[in-house]
Amino acid sequence: MIAQEEDVKDQYQDVFVLIANASNDYYELRTEMFKLSNTLNIEIDTMGRGFNKSKNLICLSEDDEDEIYAGDYFPRRSISNKLSLEYLTLYIELDDSEKNTIALVASICEKQDSAIEVLNRVQITNPNAYIIEASIFMGCIH
Repeated sequence: MIAQEEDVKDQYQDVFVLIANASNDYYELRTEMFKLSNTLNIEIDTMGRGFNKSKNLICLSEDDEDEIYAGDYFPRRSISNKLSLEYLTLYIELDDSEKNTIALVASICEKQDSAIEVLNRVQITNPNAYIIEASIFMGCIH
């Protein structure tokens, strides 16, 4: 059993996540994401997800080709300087009252220096942007 736990630990990667803003209002953050993209010329990667009001969930469409995650939240885990809306609980522990907090992610970096470079750009328009050090599961989730 210990060997299996070690195998799982090896599938996590320590990263630096740049949070441009956080809120419970998906549509407010979505608008902000498009403005930030236009102002700073940063690409958006929604991964085909939108917001399902009846589920109160960022998710893939019910008829998505990914049968396992269709109609559900599939997190962005790749290292990149792209904008997306993610649940903040993916990166830090929150209490139950904050579990629906959405983060406007501007970058996921392997190195802190890289995250700081992007932070300096993002803080021009979002002075309260910040970096979180997180450990993200990078193994297969299917």
